[in-house]
Amino acid sequence: MKRFSVLAVLLVPLAVSAGQGGWNASKTGVTLTYRGQLFNSAPLAPTPVQGGNPQNSITVVYWRYTVDGIYDPGLRVKLCTVQRCVDIEGGSGATQAFRGLPATSEFRFTYFLEGKGRVYRPIDIRQVEIAVNYE
Repeated sequence: MKRFSVLAVLLVPLAVSAGQGGWNASKTGVTLTYRGQLFNSAPLAPTPVQGGNPQNSITVVYWRYTVDGIYDPGLRVKLCTVQRCVDIEGGSGATQAFRGLPATSEFRFTYFLEGKGRVYRPIDIRQVEIAVNYE
């Protein structure tokens, strides 16, 4: 919990201070029970209250996901919009790979466990979060 608080404190000022604006979203994650299958998070998009419009463009996206339990080295995670997907490593970070896309873009995390068959211990992605800066 302490780790989340520290990241939240770091992400919020970045989302507000850079560019013309920013928005953030979080959702409950998914439970991965099988290898060789693609799993998607719920969509992450700005709410009407957060504003932004399609004329604004993304400058940077900060992301975070939390794995409950043992991390599986075969886990591959991507952050995606309709236009593109980017491989992400580790539980948090930032990317400029979505630079220039509309600030109102919808994001999803996609997960893939290498191999085949049911996993011995399901991997619980507890929460996914993004903060999007735009200009």
